[in-house]
Amino acid sequence: MNERKPYLIIVTGRPGSGKTTFAGELGDRICMPVISRDRIKEGYVHTLGKKHQELPDEANMSATVIFFDTLMGLIENNISVIAEAAFQHGIWSSMLEWFMQKARIYIFICKVDEKISRNRFIKRKQSNELREYFHGDIIKTGEMLYIEPCLEVPTLYVNTALGYNPSINEITEAIYGLFEGKTVLPD
Repeated sequence: MNERKPYLIIVTGRPGSGKTTFAGELGDRICMPVISRDRIKEGYVHTLGKKHQELPDEANMSATVIFFDTLMGLIENNISVIAEAAFQHGIWSSMLEWFMQKARIYIFICKVDEKISRNRFIKRKQSNELREYFHGDIIKTGEMLYIEPCLEVPTLYVNTALGYNPSINEITEAIYGLFEGKTVLPD
């Protein structure tokens, strides 16, 4: 088998930062599967047949463990993947340690102003009546806490306020360059 390590492209950001949309578009453009922690949780909720507020206390952690188990299975079998979730450094960094030896990791952090992410979060909840059922999205006062991952891997910030900056074309081109060993991520 090829001695090259598979790619693990992590797409993260605070709620409402545009990470799910960005990860889906990136996956389509570079022909790579996208594994979403929220989608795994939604499948879990479907199976249990209970809304978020009725789930056992350990449900969120169970979804997270399943998410990482899924990623590990893919990476262990040499399948490159995009992992999309609101990775919280303090909570999830230890779970990412295994991947540091097994994959070539690149992190894309979707960033927008706090006000924009809050407005997107509220709009998402209002436009999707099932969102609360699956995720129990509650708007709290104050800042929506998010501590971005801080790993010794190439990291690119993507401003998602008005499209993508750098553009999705620049990002795609840079990724194909990485695949060919020719380039690094744009600044």
